[in-house]
Amino acid sequence: MKLLIGLFLLAPLFARADFTNDAELGVIVTNGNSKTQSLSVKNQSRYTWVKNVMQFNLLGLRAENRDVLSAKNWALALRYERELSPEFNGFAAQSAEGDRFNGIRQRFNSDLGGKFYFDKREKDFLWFAEAGYRFTKENSTANVQNNFQKLRLYSEAEKYWSPTVSTKLWAEYLPNLSLSEGWLLNSEASVAAALNATFAVKTAYLLRYNNLPPVAAGKSDTGFTTSLVAKF
Repeated sequence: MKLLIGLFLLAPLFARADFTNDAELGVIVTNGNSKTQSLSVKNQSRYTWVKNVMQFNLLGLRAENRDVLSAKNWALALRYERELSPEFNGFAAQSAEGDRFNGIRQRFNSDLGGKFYFDKREKDFLWFAEAGYRFTKENSTANVQNNFQKLRLYSEAEKYWSPTVSTKLWAEYLPNLSLSEGWLLNSEASVAAALNATFAVKTAYLLRYNNLPPVAAGKSDTGFTTSLVAKF
């Protein structure tokens, strides 16, 4: 009942909100000497009203090599952001993720922090950095449960070279306060070319590094994807 009342009170705000959505789909199929199939999906939905932003992210990856599953991971995230000044925002977020081949059955993250804009020229050059605290609850595929306290440092820069071509680079570093060896590093570089006002083609190279993986697995994963992006 309280949830329904809360949604009813927030309804007028969302009625006046601006909605944007970015969806990505990448598919790779090869046959012959090698037989592989991979599917990657991403989606980001943003509601913006007054000085508030509510954002929902979803991503998933599944890959097979000769009908044998070789990669499977997913993530969901909900984030609230509030503009406190033209250059600074505060945020809170909750996310869940899983990566079977890295030994993670579920990982739940709770974030609180701030976001600072160094440059905020949309459709030209955008650069910001985030810093905050993260609490992580992790369940491994070996049925081991751990709680970690972490810091999160993140930066992202996007440059539009023309009205239709842009590049983006982001990096995320997560030092572990509970276990110093258990730090994480993620980064992605991408280039996107617009086909029209709605669709674009995006090529990206992703690096994920876990200095202390939950099971006897490699510390780093990389991925190269080409996706069709729809913005509306």
